[in-house]
Order: sequence, then structure tokens, then C-alpha cells
Amino acid sequence: MKGARNLVYSAGLVLFFAAAPLFAAGDIAFSADSMTGSAGKQNASARLSGNAEVVSGSFTVRSDDMELTGENYRFITASGNVRGEDSEKGFSFSASGMEYDRQKEFSTFLGSVAFSDTENGVEITAGRLSYDRGSETVLMQIDVVLQKDGMTCTAAFAIYRRGQSALELTGAPFVSNDGNEFRARRIFVDLDTEKITLEGAVRGSMADGSGPDAGEETGGEESGTAQEAAE
Repeated sequence: MKGARNLVYSAGLVLFFAAAPLFAAGDIAFSADSMTGSAGKQNASARLSGNAEVVSGSFTVRSDDMELTGENYRFITASGNVRGEDSEKGFSFSASGMEYDRQKEFSTFLGSVAFSDTENGVEITAGRLSYDRGSETVLMQIDVVLQKDGMTCTAAFAIYRRGQSALELTGAPFVSNDGNEFRARRIFVDLDTEKITLEGAVRGSMADGSGPDAGEETGGEESGTAQEAAE
């Protein structure tokens, strides 16, 4: 373990660790400078303080403080200098706080969130971000900025489907791509092909008159394509 570690625990926790490796339970392992907690079949809990680290499968999270609750420590709540990665899914993150449901594999990151999708070359910052590991769907809120190669996308709210490289922007959405700029009520972006579809109150400009490959828009008043936005 890293440095000197101290444990403060109830009798229930003593019995639990007598039957399992120290700082490990099933498919979860954890360490910290100090720990308090209790264990039971339904309501196990542990509070980790100082250099806290939890490993659950390929998912690793580190923070100043962390709380594990629920059966088999299902829920992880981290605060203070939160950072980590998922080696299998290919992303890393940092935030002020985090909540993670290990059973549903659903995480929520709070406050100055930075999410790096290293597998797809996508960088995201937001005030709040949720990630569903099963569907590989990322929901972003508050001052959203997503960047890939020469493209920058901003909005108040966005949905990023990693498996399809599909991005949906709402709330004053804006896309800038190699000098071309687009605004609309709703913007859809294929991050692989750079195909952009604009819906409602379309506006835009193109630096060289070419721009990205724009998709046809089929629904919504005052809608159009990226090419039409520049005209």
C-alpha cells in the first residue's frame, strides 16, 4: 500500500476483512491514508480520507476523499481533486466531484469536468457530465465545449454517442470548423465525417465557400443545411 495506512473500523468490518484480502471486496479494491466504516450484507460503508483510490474492474478513480456505500460497495461518491480513467473503454477524467453506480455502470461528474476520450481523439469540458458505460452515451450540461481535430463545438447541453461518433447540441449551439462557423436551434455532428446538420434559425459563414459535408435537414421550422447557412 502507498505509505503508512491507518484503519478505524467497527466490529462488523473486522469480520468482513478477516474473510477477504485487506482493502479488497469482490471486484473492488481500495486504499487511502485512513478509513472508517462498517460492513453488512445490505449496508456496507467505508469512508476513505487522503489519497483515496478505488479500482473496480478497468475503472480507477482517485480523490482526496471518497465514500463507498450499498451492498458490495455499489455506490462510490468522490470529492476533491477527482481524477481517473477506464483502461478498457479508453477515456480519462477529472472533476471536483463524482458519483458512480457500479451495478448500472453509470457515473456523474460535477464541477469543472474534463473528459478525454482518448480512443476517439475527443476532448470535452463541462460543468456537469454523465456517462453510461453500457451504451457509451455522454450527457453534458453547462458551458459545454467539445473539441476534435480542428473542430470546436459549444452549447448549454449536448449528447455524445461514442460508438457512433454522433454529437447533438442544443442551447445556443455553435460549431467552428477550420474557419467555418454554424449556429442553429439544434445542431447534429458526425465527428468522423464532419457532416453537420442544422435545425431551426440557421445561420453561418464559410471562410472559403466550401465547408464541411452538410447533411439534409428534414424537420423543423426555419431549418437548413450547413451550406445554406452560409448563403
